[in-house]
Amino acid sequence: MQKIDLHISNLLYDHDCVIVPELGGFVANYTCAKIHSSQHSFIPPSKNIVFNKNLKNNDGLLANQISSAESINYSSALQHISAFVNDSNLLLKKGGKVKIADVGTLFLDVEKNVQFEADTTNFLIDAFGLSQFQSPAIKRDNIGKRIEKEFKDRGAVPAEKRKINIKRYVALALVAPLIFGIIWIPLKTDLLKNINYSNLNPFASKEIAKPEIKIEAKKSNAKTILINSSDTSAIKPIITQSLPVTANLVEPVIADTTSVAKQISNNVDLKFHLVTGCFQIQENAEKFVIDLQSQHISASIIGQNDRGLYVVSCGDYASRKEANSELINLRKLQPYAWLFKK
Repeated sequence: MQKIDLHISNLLYDHDCVIVPELGGFVANYTCAKIHSSQHSFIPPSKNIVFNKNLKNNDGLLANQISSAESINYSSALQHISAFVNDSNLLLKKGGKVKIADVGTLFLDVEKNVQFEADTTNFLIDAFGLSQFQSPAIKRDNIGKRIEKEFKDRGAVPAEKRKINIKRYVALALVAPLIFGIIWIPLKTDLLKNINYSNLNPFASKEIAKPEIKIEAKKSNAKTILINSSDTSAIKPIITQSLPVTANLVEPVIADTTSVAKQISNNVDLKFHLVTGCFQIQENAEKFVIDLQSQHISASIIGQNDRGLYVVSCGDYASRKEANSELINLRKLQPYAWLFKK
């Protein structure tokens, strides 16, 4: 029966071992995909078929397949298998070869041992449609050739452009140390400590130079602050504190708005002052004096400190003890007042 080899081939797609009683078994082993680097070929995964002559016991797989496919009983299927085996053995003994369709070829070697040569059929169903193929090697230039090629493809840079780039780099090299010095020197020195940041306010009114008019005053029992107005009748003295000696008064320049005259005491005995504020702009100091007076606190501008700020004092004393005593009372109304020794 010539269809037995076809039944063996069909069974190998679904089973890993097909035994032909009294002849041997065909065993399918899974083989993963392979790449042959020398041949540049790619082989898909498959079932590798080998022949084992020791597997001769009937497991019923091949007989059942023949019985079902040929519509014959099991005993008749075994007889067909036995006839196939006898014909195959006689052919092998005569030095012939037994061809199993799509599976391989059986033959005897010089030592009369059965050998098997498998065909190229792939019995792995998962690899259906995949075939071996060969891909030519990809030729790549080394890094040196690629760099050389890139430079060859680039056009020459015009001389004028090179000069412009050189000038730009030189300018950056000169400016960079200057910028570094501008930032580093103030941070590492005390240069920024003496800067009055109130001058940086763009919304502050600018101080206008005012001519000073000195008026010699006789001895008086009170320090006087003049409130200047266009109406001379509005000038009223404000009694703040008795002064035992003569003082030079500086009359303020008449402005469009009401201002307070700056009074500077030259009495060396009154060294201790209760300061409530210092101002860069004289007009702000005068407004602060008026605000303190509206709170029934005697106040006056005693001059400028070493930083050029106008100092507003609410009391001048000859001794520290007396000044500290009054400072306690003053801080109830002006919490930020402090003692200043001139």
